[in-house]
Amino acid sequence: MDQRTKFPQLNGQLMTCGGGFETWLQYVDGFELRHFCAFELLNDRRGRDCLTDYHRKLVEAAVENGFGVINEGLHYRASRDWGELIGFSREALAEINVRGIEFYKDFAREYHSDATPMLVGGCVGPRGDAYDTGRTETAAEAEDYHSEQIITLRDAGADLVSAWTFSNVEEAIGFARAARDADTPCVVSFMAKGGSLNDGTTLEDAVNRVDAATDKAPLYYAVNCSHPTEFEPGLTNGDWTKRLGGFMPNAVALELLTLCSLGHLEDGDPDELGEDLAALARRYPHINVWGGCCGTDARHIGQVTRKVRQVRQAVTAV
Repeated sequence: MDQRTKFPQLNGQLMTCGGGFETWLQYVDGFELRHFCAFELLNDRRGRDCLTDYHRKLVEAAVENGFGVINEGLHYRASRDWGELIGFSREALAEINVRGIEFYKDFAREYHSDATPMLVGGCVGPRGDAYDTGRTETAAEAEDYHSEQIITLRDAGADLVSAWTFSNVEEAIGFARAARDADTPCVVSFMAKGGSLNDGTTLEDAVNRVDAATDKAPLYYAVNCSHPTEFEPGLTNGDWTKRLGGFMPNAVALELLTLCSLGHLEDGDPDELGEDLAALARRYPHINVWGGCCGTDARHIGQVTRKVRQVRQAVTAV
């Protein structure tokens, strides 16, 4: 199948996605997430209800503004090392990965239309903590580690897999190679502060290096888990920006570790975040995925989708 048919965001369709809802679950719904692992709430009746409520409001905010949705996020820490930390066997972890995909398929079936297409994604987080440089894996180690979850998500019926909050190039290369070898479309989303990854690589160099090492395996690249004021310095001019396909910022410019220790939800100004992304939409008319990360919810997605839609409609009207 032509990727532009299967993936509407490659063919001009505006799409959104939500992530970083762990902060919402902690501070609004009152859950204590072990090691930031939201996926295990699928085993908790109230947890599942809260997840459903959060995602339903987000999807409906997007649909109201004519956006499709990439339904993903639950699988962020549903990989082997994180699962072991909270007592999941490999079999139990594989089972809950599958249930996470089924959770998102329910939304896709309910809200899909030609005007608001719904995709189901498998969101893959880094092996370690994205904000702690720590030990940097080799590309081969990352490929071996991430392939297990990627294959599980593929077999469960995910339309694509997305690496979120990756902060070093070698791990991104390994992830993209694992997805390519599993014949699974993938997206790589970097976390950048001051325009650079944790390992010091600029966004431009990171995109170019992953492309060179994987024969351009990712469908496109994105930036998530930082505020526009933090990642925008890395958006240098050049052809490399044509490989960018999405932005999913935090609600405010604060380190994730700070956001997770404040004791309350820091959600910023949804209207202001919408304006920030609308400005980027004017600058990058080819980018079609506009979502949110830590601190964001349906209010932010509503403003982002409304304001980005206005920008695109104004361009079309000229």
